[in-house]
Amino acid sequence: MSSAMILCVSGISLIIVVFGIYAIIQKMKFALQNRADDMVNKIRKENQTQIEHLEKKLDKFYISCKLETLCFIGIGGGGCNIVEDISQIDKWHKFIHINSDLQALQLKTSKDKILLGYDKKEGLGCGGVAECGAQLINSSSKKQLFKSIKSFEKVYVIATLGGGVGSGATSEIVEYLNSLDKEVYVFVTMPFSFEGKTRKSVAQSALGSIQNVSSNVTIMNNDDLIKKNAEEELGTRENFKLSSQIIYKQIVTSFRC
Repeated sequence: MSSAMILCVSGISLIIVVFGIYAIIQKMKFALQNRADDMVNKIRKENQTQIEHLEKKLDKFYISCKLETLCFIGIGGGGCNIVEDISQIDKWHKFIHINSDLQALQLKTSKDKILLGYDKKEGLGCGGVAECGAQLINSSSKKQLFKSIKSFEKVYVIATLGGGVGSGATSEIVEYLNSLDKEVYVFVTMPFSFEGKTRKSVAQSALGSIQNVSSNVTIMNNDDLIKKNAEEELGTRENFKLSSQIIYKQIVTSFRC
């Protein structure tokens, strides 16, 4: 056999060996990939099982503590902010946001959002005018609210008074909830002293309207809430969040173990 022939055969043999090694490497690669995928899926399944187990334990804890799933309704910008803060504390409850400001409403994480008076205000809000808030409650918004709260016997309404929707719409909404034979508890905050006499006057008028339709009204002064938070040396938003926690604790105290 000539040297050229030998070189040719050797070259072919080398190519076959290389392809063989490549095939083995690819096979090992696929095997390792499949094994890795199996391990990842196993870990995911185990984690999911642990999560489901934890959720079941939490559900049992809630039942053993006789905790109710509560329904919180935030009305207006301030009320919606408080309800949003509460939803970050305890996700197990129902949270409903009612406002005429579309942009503010879109920032809330709850699925239950009721935009008031889009046909009149086009989602731009009431600009702090209480009379505007009162005029935006109609059959459509009531129908939306009914769908959201129909399975609840108790409803917790939260509003900050002195502005537009919170001051104007709260009494209308509470009166509607009363007509549905719901057990309604209202929590309202009064303006800071530095907000001026006008907002204070609006808040006092709104409070009177709310008390005319509900005997279960808890009144909290923003000045007092901030005094409780003064030692924390927090910023404005953090102060409001801490105030939301105080409100929430007042609401759920009777439901804890």
